[in-house]
Amino acid sequence: TMSIAIIPARGGSTRIPRKNVKLFHGKPIIAYSIETAKDSGLFGAVVVSTEDPEIRAVALQYGAGVIERPAELATNETGTQAVMQHAMNLLRGEFDLACCIYATAPMLSLAMLTWGLYEMDNNPSLAYAFSVGYPPLQDAAQFYWGHSEAFIIGKPLVWPNVAMIPIEADRVCDINTPEDWTRAEEMYAKLHR
Repeated sequence: TMSIAIIPARGGSTRIPRKNVKLFHGKPIIAYSIETAKDSGLFGAVVVSTEDPEIRAVALQYGAGVIERPAELATNETGTQAVMQHAMNLLRGEFDLACCIYATAPMLSLAMLTWGLYEMDNNPSLAYAFSVGYPPLQDAAQFYWGHSEAFIIGKPLVWPNVAMIPIEADRVCDINTPEDWTRAEEMYAKLHR
């Protein structure tokens, strides 16, 4: 099956200004998501959905394609599902599966991405498979797989048609505040010692 990775990344982040292209251990943080997706060999294409010229330039620099996102889908209120729906409508019919990879997921592992794909391939009833912190079962803010059709029709991310991929605790850090950012840098350093 043909799969695509889509990385939603808008320009206007409030709590951490320019969060998606801020340097994380010397590289724009979004570069980690792009490189992990590209190196995984799981995707026919890796694209960044953005409305922002600087993010667009960084995406292209690291070898991703770009989907131009309309401004009305780049507000604080826009959820990833709306962004995925927009992207998959543009690419209608080209890919069976899509994986939404967060722009701020430097600790994303190939093993977990592969596990998500395995779940989708082996459970026909699933609409989605997403990363969760364990314990407790919170959104790990790393990725979620879905059938193109599920994104296009806007199927909700709710049980029973989702699988949960538990992420190791030392890789889970949802980055929303400057404190989260510092903690993520420390966790990343520990993983790569």
